[in-house]
Amino acid sequence: MSGWSDVTVYTGAQQEDLLLRGSVDRARRQIQLFRVLLTLISAVIMALIIYTLTLDKLHPLALLKLIGAPNRTIIGLILQQALIMGGLAFGVGYGVGLKLFPMFPRRVLVTNDDLLRVAGIVLLISVFSSLLGIWKAMRVAPSEAIG
Repeated sequence: MSGWSDVTVYTGAQQEDLLLRGSVDRARRQIQLFRVLLTLISAVIMALIIYTLTLDKLHPLALLKLIGAPNRTIIGLILQQALIMGGLAFGVGYGVGLKLFPMFPRRVLVTNDDLLRVAGIVLLISVFSSLLGIWKAMRVAPSEAIG
């Protein structure tokens, strides 16, 4: 059949390679782009939320500094808040996923490795998003608690 001019013959490996380089690869790259964009957007949103919450607490933070609280205590408070937010978001996402995945038209397979990777990403996002709030809290002067 390979000698026929109007027919192309492919081996099994060539067929698989052709399929994976074609439409499947494009769809995979699009999904990967959406993942990256959603991860970046969620990191920015979380950083802004932590920063806003820190701005609301500048007076109490200044008061803590005035009474002599060490910087690591203030850093720990902000970091703890970010980690709790990230943990709650992971828990809600996991719970919603358990309820919604059976309703999808195609089977959704989430392995334990996937869950661990997502948990690690959430942990990193939580830590990095708290940095802006920590930076602002370290810049507040203890004298702001008085005046």
